[in-house]
Amino acid sequence: MPRKLMPSNPSPSRAVWRPPADFSQRPIPVTRQPQRAWFRVHRIGQPAVFFGRFPHHRFSPPNGPFAVLYVAASIQTCLWEYFGDDVFRGQRVISAAKWAGCGVSRIVVPELKVCAVGLERTRETMGVDKASLMSPNLSIPQAWSLALQNHPSAFEAIKYPSRFLDQPCLAIFDRGGMPAKLHAQELGPLDKLDAAATWLDERYAALV
Repeated sequence: MPRKLMPSNPSPSRAVWRPPADFSQRPIPVTRQPQRAWFRVHRIGQPAVFFGRFPHHRFSPPNGPFAVLYVAASIQTCLWEYFGDDVFRGQRVISAAKWAGCGVSRIVVPELKVCAVGLERTRETMGVDKASLMSPNLSIPQAWSLALQNHPSAFEAIKYPSRFLDQPCLAIFDRGGMPAKLHAQELGPLDKLDAAATWLDERYAALV
């Protein structure tokens, strides 16, 4: 069988995949996420358990039926998700006011029905690649979140890998009385936590 020839002027961009028309009929795999403690960096004075719809968040479609809460598997992952762009944008510089205004909470999350998009089988059934789920055009991953929120499997969260580390995060949907099922414990402000200081030191990051 002859090989296909590459076009003489191939596009420098790749395809970006959105949910197909038959998505609600697809048997998207349901993964059981056992109960465990997760972590969240948040503004001091703001409740640790706070569900929102923010257009600058990856899995928070502004027209979605459920607000979303984001948590991560470790304090280090939370710090990367919250401050990673600041580290990469400048010369490893973070606003001292932004840092001092944040704290960390530990949140015990019950067993959940999640869509684990880090799994190959799940992505294949969905019809999506990693690049689309991590697209800087946030309307793409938000479209997938909206499709999952409306899927008949009644997912309670999306489990996905951090874009900075190979560690898991959850985007939890505010459905079925979810806020009352979460138990939060404040661990303290960042400028008082050894784990946060260690993260800064390991990044060679300065507060200015």
